[in-house]
Amino acid sequence: MSRFFNQDNLFFKIMGTFFDLIVLNLLTLLMCLPIVTAGASLTAMHYVLWHMVRGEETYISRQFFDSFKRNFKQATLIWLVFLVVGIIMAVDVMVLLALPREQQWMMGAVVAIVGCVVVVMAQYVFPLLSRYEDPIRVQVKNAAMLAVGYFPRTLAMLVVLGAFAVAYVHYFAYAIPGIILLGITLPQYCCAWLYNTVFRKLDGEDVRGGQASHG
Repeated sequence: MSRFFNQDNLFFKIMGTFFDLIVLNLLTLLMCLPIVTAGASLTAMHYVLWHMVRGEETYISRQFFDSFKRNFKQATLIWLVFLVVGIIMAVDVMVLLALPREQQWMMGAVVAIVGCVVVVMAQYVFPLLSRYEDPIRVQVKNAAMLAVGYFPRTLAMLVVLGAFAVAYVHYFAYAIPGIILLGITLPQYCCAWLYNTVFRKLDGEDVRGGQASHG
């Protein structure tokens, strides 16, 4: 019985992780509400997730707001670009729906490809912003290089995000409480496990042995 109440018990570790993800999700949603601050919020979220997947000591609120303030300018500029692209894509979708059915597939394919590129770039650039202090041009270039260079992991992240998106849309009425509690951080936590290895390599760590091998 004492094992069950041990703080190192697997059950308590899992519950602790879920609690942290809920707190982080609420903070992320709250700071995304002004819309223009969403980039800084997502960057801060990835900063906390990075600490979580590495098993490091995590102070959700403090680390979140430290990253939010530190990366606000760069993250906001990049986010505004994503936002403009998103608005253009939304207009394209409305135009697409008005086209004859035989013309929809071609434009639909283009919109889908552009959408995947945008998601992939966001999936790398915000974690990069949370970790490294480089000019925006360098961050975007590195995000593109990582997306191509680690394509299997990139594809895996797209599958994870796509699966959650389909579930949210299909079960929207039932998923609203879940979206509020874990809708952003749970899928991104799964993605963080995928990109964690990438960043460990960038930091010069020996991923196989777990030891730093700075060269």
